[in-house]
Amino acid sequence: MEPIFNRIINSFKDQSRAGIAKWRNALAWAQNPANPRICQLQDLYDNLEADGHYIAQRDLRKAATTGYAFSIVNRKTGDIDEQKTAFFQSEWFFDFVDAVLDSIFKGFTLIELTDPKNINFEVIPRRNIVPRLGIVVREPYDQTGINFTRGFEHTLIHVGKPSDLGLMADICGQLIWKRNAQQSWAEFTERFGMPLISATTNKTTRADIQQIDEMLAALGESARAVLPEGTTIAVTPFAGSDAYRVYDAQIDRINAEISKPITGGTMVTDDGSSRSQSEVHERNLDDKLSEADRRMVAFVVNNQLMPMLAHWHHPVNPATDYFQFDSSFELDLTQHWSIVNQMITQGYEVDEKWLAQTFNVPITGRRETSIDNSQLSIHNSLYRNFQ
Repeated sequence: MEPIFNRIINSFKDQSRAGIAKWRNALAWAQNPANPRICQLQDLYDNLEADGHYIAQRDLRKAATTGYAFSIVNRKTGDIDEQKTAFFQSEWFFDFVDAVLDSIFKGFTLIELTDPKNINFEVIPRRNIVPRLGIVVREPYDQTGINFTRGFEHTLIHVGKPSDLGLMADICGQLIWKRNAQQSWAEFTERFGMPLISATTNKTTRADIQQIDEMLAALGESARAVLPEGTTIAVTPFAGSDAYRVYDAQIDRINAEISKPITGGTMVTDDGSSRSQSEVHERNLDDKLSEADRRMVAFVVNNQLMPMLAHWHHPVNPATDYFQFDSSFELDLTQHWSIVNQMITQGYEVDEKWLAQTFNVPITGRRETSIDNSQLSIHNSLYRNFQ
């Protein structure tokens, strides 16, 4: 069967200036119960996601999951299967996880296995999906399409709920206001960034006035001019309000509103007022948001990806194997040594080879402890007295 991805026709994508009215209209189309369409909203997502701050926050949120160690574990023994884990340590799998995480921002996602032998996945263009109706249309406004809810169990992976529009549905307003603020600031700079140059003259003829006008225009570029006698030049800088504070403060506020729903705070990538507050924001990302993201990825891999790979005779067995992220936490060497040292003090034997590798200390053997003869005789005398 020909993949769905290959049947889609590339069509015009709206990249015109985004406005609040366009955003609200796109949301209305997406939530229309009779004939829902998300193509306008997805076009708006693609238009607005070029924002630098948004890109940083999105990539940081995704990296909190893709940077985590994972393994394939045997369900019965709980042991890690190194060979099967190595099978997933491949470019195709990290690309797959990245596509799964994109659903957090853009909503319901369909990922199609277009090449089962070499394991190649393609994301079905979201503008061609009608999730609520369960169809993929060849062109965005077609009334009929391909029913993806049945018949594609071995090639199609569903991520998210059909009603999910992603975080971008809420962030679009902030991105539009930020873009407008930057454009207004650019217009302000164009108008008032250069000081006003004016001339006062006692000449009245049209030829003199025209010559002065041409010299003023040249003065703005070359900073020199030859003017008729009786003409004075005045350079007047802009004396209005501080535009930097007006526009920059607005952009900072918008950046904060973008950061909060994505990474759970504003100090993960930006300068914070204190280290403790930055660490709180970082824990929100690592311990809460990314934990939920990893759980979502694990569900998709275990419930959909692994059965699909097994169907195409790849070396996984969903009946005996399951995918999991590493749930252990890291200790610095000082904390680690403190724990090991306490175990040694309590009488536990610790493997010397492991000690040498863990703490990067060459161990050549145990040092013999010498006992002073006088202390030994005292010890023996006390022992005999208490017999």
